[in-house]
Amino acid sequence: MNLVDYLVVLSTVGTVVFSWTYLLLGRNGNSKEPNQEDVEERIMELMGKFRYLSANRLELLEKKTQELRKLISEANTVMSRLMVKMSEIERERIFSSEDEGEKSEKMEKPIIPVIQEQDETKAEEKEEELETALERRIVSMYDRGFSEVDIAKKLGITVGEVRLILQLFKRNAG
Repeated sequence: MNLVDYLVVLSTVGTVVFSWTYLLLGRNGNSKEPNQEDVEERIMELMGKFRYLSANRLELLEKKTQELRKLISEANTVMSRLMVKMSEIERERIFSSEDEGEKSEKMEKPIIPVIQEQDETKAEEKEEELETALERRIVSMYDRGFSEVDIAKKLGITVGEVRLILQLFKRNAG
């Protein structure tokens, strides 16, 4: 076979393939196309189902959000009560230690009361300065990312004191 024979066979095969393809596609093309109204109706039906499901999900989400808000409110109330109770206990501890200190001071009362009063005012001023410095250190450490527990351990005070000072600072700052 020469080149012309190959071209004739090739063109014949191509024609047969083209004919069969046209015939098969022509038959599938005659199949019933979906009606525009049917498509729109199906889309509307699906949109309605979506709206119904999304409305139900949003309603459930809203209920859960309300439950969470209620739980957070209750937790805040309990936390506030706990903080008040902790400060009361701490105050009682401080007053009881001061009472013991006053009893020992009464037994060892100096002869010159004027000098004692001056010493007390100086001691009170130093104590206030120390408290202010302590508050500044607590706020500084908290700003640097230390947790309340870490701050309490490093400064040798209770976690309740740290929380109270931070809450007071936040309240004054805000």
